[in-house]
Amino acid sequence: MKIHSPVIVLGAGASYASKVPGNRTPPLDKNFLREAGELFARKHSRGGNGPSIVVWKRFKQQLRRAGLRYDEVKEWRLEQLSTFLEARSKLNGLQLNQGRPQEFREALDLLKQLVAHVLLASGGQEVCTLHQMLIKSVNPRSVVSFNYDLIVEQTMLSLGLLNWKVEAYRGAKFAMVPTNSGSTREYELPSSRMSGAVPLIKLHGSIHWEEAGSEKGFCLSGAKLPSDTHNKFDLVRVPNKPFLIPPIASKIDIQKGPLRERWNLALHQLHKAKSWIIWGYSFPDTDTISHVLFRTALARNRKKKPIVVVNPDDKVVDNVQRICNKVSVKHFISMECFLHDVGGLVNKS
Repeated sequence: MKIHSPVIVLGAGASYASKVPGNRTPPLDKNFLREAGELFARKHSRGGNGPSIVVWKRFKQQLRRAGLRYDEVKEWRLEQLSTFLEARSKLNGLQLNQGRPQEFREALDLLKQLVAHVLLASGGQEVCTLHQMLIKSVNPRSVVSFNYDLIVEQTMLSLGLLNWKVEAYRGAKFAMVPTNSGSTREYELPSSRMSGAVPLIKLHGSIHWEEAGSEKGFCLSGAKLPSDTHNKFDLVRVPNKPFLIPPIASKIDIQKGPLRERWNLALHQLHKAKSWIIWGYSFPDTDTISHVLFRTALARNRKKKPIVVVNPDDKVVDNVQRICNKVSVKHFISMECFLHDVGGLVNKS
């Protein structure tokens, strides 16, 4: 299979399988809550009392106020819990007691903060060598990511391929940047052009995006910005209201301007690309809006679009073929296997 200027699609499995410094990588959805509990238990046992521990304690407290216990939900998928909290906070007809909608909403807001802290503690803002080799090997048309972490942007920055100042990535024209004194200042971002940049389209938000009000959408927040001497984001403070779209079936938020524009851009990129590389995205049955995205991108195709699926689970191939229909799939169980096939695997001693 020849790969011609593909769109790379990244799911949680790509971050889970990443090669980043240290011994931990971001957990998969099905293990997220249990691993979060283990992470904060270790921190607490070592006497930690930082911002992440505070958020963890507040999250468990708010769960109890909403009628749930952590021990009850720790084996739930992150998708299950976020869908439950979203539905209970917005559907007033399901409320038995006055005030409960607010409690469920606060629990969901704290869950978003918790996600950011877990990702930061598990290599979620490091450069990945596998991502590097993939991008250099296939010269992608664009990258579409369903992930909240910063692995792909740090990697693209290291390669000089990410124009993070364009509106499609940065959101608002300003960023809330932490200072050395511990405060935060608003920093205006001038627009810039960058030849050779590869568009990065994040469809579920990001841990360094913060809600900036209904009129403004979101802005970069909590991170020291890339510079000529330090070409990476340093997320030193999790935003109070991270702009994350939980993995729920309806994704009502994509009807709003900032995300609607990004989903439309992803649709255009997927439609125009001659091929796709899907790494670590499993096409779960409940992610129906994403199914619509891929099927619509293929709607006018006369020929089957060649797709590379990188995933250790053979069942994902069946999901892709069933949901997308007009595709010709080649399956690799790991990114190392794919890179070996295309001659892009570089051994570093």
